[in-house]
Amino acid sequence: MRVLLSGISLAVGLYVALAPRLSKQLYRKYLFRPDPYPHDLECAPSLDGIEGKDVYFPAGSGVRLHGWVYEQPNAKRWMLVSHGNAGNIVNRQELIRLLLRTGISVFIFDYQGYGRSEGTPDIPDICFDGEAAYDYLVREKNVQPQDLILYGESLGASVAGYLSKVRQSAGMILQSGFSSLERIAREEMPLLKIYPDFLFPQSMLNNAAVLGQPHPPVLIAHGVNDTVINFDHALHLYDQAVGKKILLRLPKSAHSDITVSAPGEFQAAIEEFLSGLV
Repeated sequence: MRVLLSGISLAVGLYVALAPRLSKQLYRKYLFRPDPYPHDLECAPSLDGIEGKDVYFPAGSGVRLHGWVYEQPNAKRWMLVSHGNAGNIVNRQELIRLLLRTGISVFIFDYQGYGRSEGTPDIPDICFDGEAAYDYLVREKNVQPQDLILYGESLGASVAGYLSKVRQSAGMILQSGFSSLERIAREEMPLLKIYPDFLFPQSMLNNAAVLGQPHPPVLIAHGVNDTVINFDHALHLYDQAVGKKILLRLPKSAHSDITVSAPGEFQAAIEEFLSGLV
């Protein structure tokens, strides 16, 4: 009996110890895959004829974050871009070019621990980094909330969704995003199905819940051939959304190739979405 009780206690202890909420270090490497900033890139590149500008701004935790600003002449609207979990802003140059071609100004930033941004990424912190980037635009560029569109790619779609709850915006674009962290985690690591939602980290990355409440107009774009985050996530988000919504199916696209596999279709959809914002 003593051996049985000891075994049960050990199993329960391991179950709790390996819970995502209590073992952030164990799961962090699966969620965050940052790359260092390339040594040969001294400053923000010029893209589509627009000079890039390096900017640094403080996160709520006090670390220094880095971003690129691309300001279009005479453009009133801005796109705040929260990127995915891999690489850094340097890997998003094609996305920046595509967004610039819509006539909008672009601000893209790196989360803590990515590129030139200091610190270490964590779930609450990347959301707070999004707040800091938003506040930088409002404070330093005098951008009005009605002229600001939130753009999120993959993991960044949930950062954009979080921002839509705590800051005002004209609309948001969710590209290749998951419906919730709990769902994608269980799909990627089936062992996690044994854990209930409350044993996952704080539910700050849950766009299904965000869209189930009043929200800004949203464009949901997703590749039908996405094997990283299944297209069904986009369908779920669209079904959950209670406000103005558009679903863009990209039949030739996978997860991170949209700017290459469907640039014209994606750009046209963004332009149409922007023209419909009041």
